Amino acid sequence: MKRLAGALEVARATRSRIAKERAIGGVLAEIAQSDPDDRAIAVAARIAAGRALPAFDGRKLGVGWRLVYDVALEVARAGGAAAPEVGTHAQATGDLGDAIALALETIPGAAERAGVSLAEVADLFDRLADTQSRDEKRAHLAGVLCRVTPLEAKYLAKALLGELRIGAQGGVVTDAIARGFGRDPAEVRRAAALVTDPGELAVLAAKDWLGDARLQIGRPVAFMLATPLETIATVLAPADFVVEDKIDGVRAQLHKAGDVVRIFARGLDDVTAAFPEVAAALRAAPSDVALDGELVAIGPDGRPRPFMQLQSRLGRKDPTQAMVSATPVSFIAYDLLATEEGDLTGLPWTARRERLVAFAARVDGPAFAVNGAGEHPVDLDARFGEARARGHEGLVLKRKDAPYEAGRRGQAWIKVKRAFATLDVVVTAAELGHGKRAGVLSDYTFAVWSASGPAAELLNVGKAYTGLTDREIDAMTSRLTEITTRVERSGGLRLVRPEIVLEIAFDGIQRSKRHASGFALRFPRIVRVRDDKRPEDADRLAAVEALFASQVSTGHREEAPEAPKPSSKAPRAHAADRQLSLFGDPAPRKR
Repeated sequence: MKRLAGALEVARATRSRIAKERAIGGVLAEIAQSDPDDRAIAVAARIAAGRALPAFDGRKLGVGWRLVYDVALEVARAGGAAAPEVGTHAQATGDLGDAIALALETIPGAAERAGVSLAEVADLFDRLADTQSRDEKRAHLAGVLCRVTPLEAKYLAKALLGELRIGAQGGVVTDAIARGFGRDPAEVRRAAALVTDPGELAVLAAKDWLGDARLQIGRPVAFMLATPLETIATVLAPADFVVEDKIDGVRAQLHKAGDVVRIFARGLDDVTAAFPEVAAALRAAPSDVALDGELVAIGPDGRPRPFMQLQSRLGRKDPTQAMVSATPVSFIAYDLLATEEGDLTGLPWTARRERLVAFAARVDGPAFAVNGAGEHPVDLDARFGEARARGHEGLVLKRKDAPYEAGRRGQAWIKVKRAFATLDVVVTAAELGHGKRAGVLSDYTFAVWSASGPAAELLNVGKAYTGLTDREIDAMTSRLTEITTRVERSGGLRLVRPEIVLEIAFDGIQRSKRHASGFALRFPRIVRVRDDKRPEDADRLAAVEALFASQVSTGHREEAPEAPKPSSKAPRAHAADRQLSLFGDPAPRKR
């Protein structure tokens, strides 16, 4: 563990992706060479990727900030730390792992400890996941923390809390594995998409067994992704594509092996327990299967309900029957990945579709359906409007001859969405980014005005971190640093003077208890920095309320009976007119 912690510290200290890959890949290769226990390299790779267990493991550590804090404080005091107040350090650093390391550094001889092995760390994670007793969890964790060096403690705490923060998200660990073991990066990425666990991937790479990576029913593969229409690199040939509705739900894979059904969400976490009616519908299916599709809340009329209606079901280990009855959910399948025939991802879409339709014909009940598909129409705008009228987000174009490319975002699937509107907002806070944007302020919280006039206040409506170039982000970092008024301990949040105006595009608006405005923009992205506008020129809350009301009127949002009604004050006319078109010239701005 000591060598791994040292390498992670090196990776954290650099913004260079190559340097991060070298540090992580190098230590993984050292571990594989010196430790014959596969668990050692597996847990090392998972920790480097910011996880303690595989995402699809199904178990949870059941360890939160408070438990780690309490145990660390107890260990620091027992060791005679000169400054054992972990909470004080946490407030100063904004990171519990850093705080624990600072506290343990004051224990005489702590830095010279032998530390713990990676096999012991793997055992700790298993013990934490296998017990529900808080006292047992505390005992297991204390037994390790009292023997580790401060640096080991730092990264052990980060792994337990899922807060590694070294800029190694995404494909950095995958590419580090390729670099460390001298494997073809393309071959490593292909294997990574199929096994989806960095621990197993590292073992395969170390043994030169990458070619053995296979899709297995019961374990998720990386999802195939669609490219937005505005970024496609080639001209479309309509005859080569079919068109499906883009569904506004939770992307998921459904795997049935025997009488065991498992549902995996976008992050590959097992969410089966939250959707018992879906699992029951597939448990009676006549064959084993792996499906890709979407979990969708369904209304009494069979229409899809807005995504927000799924919130009450997500993360529930044991939803009540009343909850299931109030918000029934259906799995809408749109691809077939495997059956008892084996892996079908290499077949063209048409062949997979034929098998999917045949499979669906043998599944009964409203908790399972197949997404409709049709030929590419002449008028894509009209087809888009029809999809919206059915309650869906937009369209997805799919090449008829394309295989299912796990983990790939290519030209075979193209998502056709249109921004609902744009708003001019004021930046109120900023945070450091992750990955290649670690070290720069790239995440911006923004607000609209409560009303017009001198008594108005800014009310937050969301956060955006996409849309600007690296050069623009560097410039924003300098500006935001200059206008920072306070740095809060949690995550290094910088509160800033309200001086910068952004134009934000978004796909919708939903009610939110998190923001003072009562609303949150869905999938916001930055269109541009509005240096031509003063902060007081930004939009008012009335514009947000009016846009939300328009969604309710079309069925894309639902309003609880007791919810507050939109303001009677009319918004500025241009706010509702800024519709973005992906199919022709942008709609004119009415200013």
